[in-house]
Amino acid sequence: MDSLLGNEDTFLKNRSKIKAELYLEEKHVVPLVNHLTSTLLIHEPEDPIEFLVHQVENIIHFRKHRGKPPILFNNDHLTNVFKGVDFLNKGAIDLSQYCRAMKMLGLDENDFNQNPQVDINNQIERKIFVYEAKFALIKQITAMIQ
Repeated sequence: MDSLLGNEDTFLKNRSKIKAELYLEEKHVVPLVNHLTSTLLIHEPEDPIEFLVHQVENIIHFRKHRGKPPILFNNDHLTNVFKGVDFLNKGAIDLSQYCRAMKMLGLDENDFNQNPQVDINNQIERKIFVYEAKFALIKQITAMIQ
């Protein structure tokens, strides 16, 4: 009899856990918390609570179409990521370097343009990379907060 009660208890715990995981997934809570944590670590504010409240307010304003997209990286950050994969300092990268840089930004293949504009040498220039990265980051945060 005790083993039956133990099995029922385990079943209820598993059901509660599954329900919680489904809720977190459906509401995009984990990616949102990761986004807020990453933003906090990038900026290292003196008052993290006030900073996070401000970040959440920015997200709400953006969701209501009243503010800028609260993406993690600005143009300088994106340029530095580009430079990190532009080993020869050519000002342009190939498609594999582009994909690697996008993954460094926390984007997966579904988040970014797989066929960006290329120059006559089949290379992606810095300004195109920055544009594509910003677009992908905006797409990512938009999906996260809907």
